[in-house]
Amino acid sequence: MENRICDLPDDLILEIMNFIPTKDAVATTILSKRWRLIWTMLPTLEYKDSGSGTIGWFVEKSLQLHKAPKLERLAIELGPHSHVDVDVEKCLENAVNRGVHELDLNLLWNAEITSFPKSLHTCDTLVDLVLSNKILVDVPSQVDLPSLLYLSLIDVVYKDEDSLAGLLSSSSVLHWLKVQRRKDDNLTNFTVKVSSLKTLYYKSAWPMDEPVEEGDDDDDDLIGSLVIDTPALDDISLITVCEDCCLIDNMSCLDEANISHVIYPDDKFLKSLSSVKHLYLCLTNPMVGSSNDVKFSRLIEFYFLTKTVDWLEPLMFFLQNSAQLKFLTIHTEHESPSPPWNQPSSIPGCLSSHLELFVWNNYEGRDDEKQLLSYILANSECLKRAEINLIATCNLEERQKEIQSMPRISTSSRLLFPTQMNLLFNGYCYRH
Repeated sequence: MENRICDLPDDLILEIMNFIPTKDAVATTILSKRWRLIWTMLPTLEYKDSGSGTIGWFVEKSLQLHKAPKLERLAIELGPHSHVDVDVEKCLENAVNRGVHELDLNLLWNAEITSFPKSLHTCDTLVDLVLSNKILVDVPSQVDLPSLLYLSLIDVVYKDEDSLAGLLSSSSVLHWLKVQRRKDDNLTNFTVKVSSLKTLYYKSAWPMDEPVEEGDDDDDDLIGSLVIDTPALDDISLITVCEDCCLIDNMSCLDEANISHVIYPDDKFLKSLSSVKHLYLCLTNPMVGSSNDVKFSRLIEFYFLTKTVDWLEPLMFFLQNSAQLKFLTIHTEHESPSPPWNQPSSIPGCLSSHLELFVWNNYEGRDDEKQLLSYILANSECLKRAEINLIATCNLEERQKEIQSMPRISTSSRLLFPTQMNLLFNGYCYRH
């Protein structure tokens, strides 16, 4: 077997080496004289601290020996036991000088916060950049990343707001941005203004140890503002956003939106999402007042999560204003209040002509829930399937009989009672 591998051409051996860890590829130097140089032409190098603390020396030494003229990808993760004398800037400069395409730097070590080298500011080959943890984003006015398509900023620190703005504006073709913030990242106001951006994932840190209460107007609890100006965006995820949140209202290309615990949206927030096709929405109190006059003309799939708000009336407004809706999921939390049921004066157009799949997760069988469920089943003429996931603490047999006795206008629709929820939303995903 060893002879068969040795008989393979160098290009094929390099392809095989790409599927094994870099440290194992370097270890092949002991096999024979021929193998000493093969690994040095690898297009991808990935270093991850295993806890021994020696990864820093290995990174520097192997990069010195590496001979490939082009470096497609360099990934470095330094853990808490890594030596703090690793020259990270020198390693990155080495990669930039060889036209690196993908750069992933994750510093979990105990050293001071590190700046990336100046040469990175004008790297015209960089396509994918991931910066995580103890990294300082300090961007000068002269910065140009003309090929950067994907950018991740995970728990980094910013010198100031101008550095963030400079980094984003320097990326004229940026399509994908992921931001995960830490509490002490130096920024009060966070602005994403990128005309080319297609996908945005944003998650902020809680400003205090205690959970933020929805509708709490105490300014001391706020950590600033989030402004998103991205007219070409087609996919947005906003997770646990506790800043004042403002979206521009001309995101006409928006396809998917995951809005989970946006605590302080402005009064135009929902209107900014009006062109969305697939919407996961965790309703908060500030959104309730503006839910009645927003037309969702393209919405075909809606996952509606309720928690501590009066949700029945807003839901009916959503249905009235979403004439094309085909897939509806309601997820009620146990602490959701029990608002009075007021039957609408007219049947929402989506029920009479479009709704095909209806799912209710955590159905308990309270009076308001029964009235809403009965209304949807009685008026959804195109319904093909209804799945009711009953809460475990209710009388399952009694609830099933109660629901089965409800009249359905769509006699061909299937009524299902799954034993476990078959819709799992981690972030969000959609059924088609």
